[in-house]
Amino acid sequence: MAIEQDDVMLPEVEADDADERSAVEPTGPSKADLPASEALERLQRGEVIRDVRIFDLKLKGDFPLPIRFERVELIQPNFHRGHFLGDVVFDRCKIVKPTSGKGCVFEKALDLRGSNVIKGLFRNLTVKGPWRCDGMRTFGHFQVIRGTFGDSVRFWDARLNGWGEFHLCTFAGEADFRSLHAEEGFKLVDCKFEKDALFRGACFTKRWDAGASSFAGLLDLSRAKLHDFAYLEGITVGPGHSVAFHNALAERILIRTEQVEGRLASEQAGEYQKAMEEYGLLKRVFEGLHRYEQEDWAFYRFKVNQRRSRPRSWKKPWTKLAQALDWLLLDLGCGYGTNPFRAVSMSAALILMFALIYMLDVTALPIEKNPFQSPMTDPLNRVMLGLLTSVSVFTSGFGSMRDAAQGWMNLPLIAESLLGTLIWGLFIVAFSRKVIR
Repeated sequence: MAIEQDDVMLPEVEADDADERSAVEPTGPSKADLPASEALERLQRGEVIRDVRIFDLKLKGDFPLPIRFERVELIQPNFHRGHFLGDVVFDRCKIVKPTSGKGCVFEKALDLRGSNVIKGLFRNLTVKGPWRCDGMRTFGHFQVIRGTFGDSVRFWDARLNGWGEFHLCTFAGEADFRSLHAEEGFKLVDCKFEKDALFRGACFTKRWDAGASSFAGLLDLSRAKLHDFAYLEGITVGPGHSVAFHNALAERILIRTEQVEGRLASEQAGEYQKAMEEYGLLKRVFEGLHRYEQEDWAFYRFKVNQRRSRPRSWKKPWTKLAQALDWLLLDLGCGYGTNPFRAVSMSAALILMFALIYMLDVTALPIEKNPFQSPMTDPLNRVMLGLLTSVSVFTSGFGSMRDAAQGWMNLPLIAESLLGTLIWGLFIVAFSRKVIR
């Protein structure tokens, strides 16, 4: 397969040296060679350089005027302590082994849109304006080390045919890597994202590694294709951080539950259907990694958002009632089968609540013998009779009472008997699920 860029064709190669050789050797219409010294003179005059080939161009010192290259082949250019006061544009250029060091500063925009970069290594790069790399193609390693970007960074539809790495970089503006394609892997090593980091629709053939990077805004992996492991366990997050996984193709996301809980962007926005689908993805991920505690957490959040996403209205009061029962019995009752101790806690609460009801009129209960040698209405007898009756009915049902109570007291006895049977059933199911797994 070949990659075309206007009238320039870059064939597929396997050896590292072939990348450099294919860039140096003419592959399309021949371009005239322009000496580096003459190119510098023309740049100082603010001229646009087009359709030439330049070897060993060293961009050093101050450049007060904008710089623009169009369809230029730059062989081993070097940015060394350059200070660029105007926009710097490489329009559909072919750049072989570019390097930078010793603090290169771009006061305005740096534009590499549509260019081909072979073995790019950029160190100590400071770009105060936007950095545009839309449609850029890279071959071999593409590395940015200690870069500082004061405005937006955009890699829309860029294709990295080798590894892409960013080390110790600071992104003060929005970092837009949407629709980026990385044929190898992609690494962010100790980078700092002060605003949103967007990887929506990006494709990574090998691992996507965020290392120990920090994210203050949204980390958007929606619709991303993560074909290998995605490493997120080491990241640090700010108070305004959120994350999105909607419709992502990912089966091996390494992330901790505390990094997601309360930070899912769709859940924060009240988009519960979308949040339900994202928690479903995390559940499958944790299940595949045999992290069953985390899987239970993701399943619980899935069911909570499923409940919230269902339409309900006071015009259809049964929908409100169904939601309330769902929350009371399944959520509080057992955490949708993930937390048997919730059933125990709810049981204790219900026993105490019904015991208080029975204490109101202990004389209506079918009790033959008092626990203490004092009248039935004595406070100690009232408390003990209420608790004994509540525990007996909750655990054994209404059949544990030999005779019916008097009057209205039969209603709470029936209600507690039904609730006790249901709650203990939920406890058995949840506990069995925990033990089996």
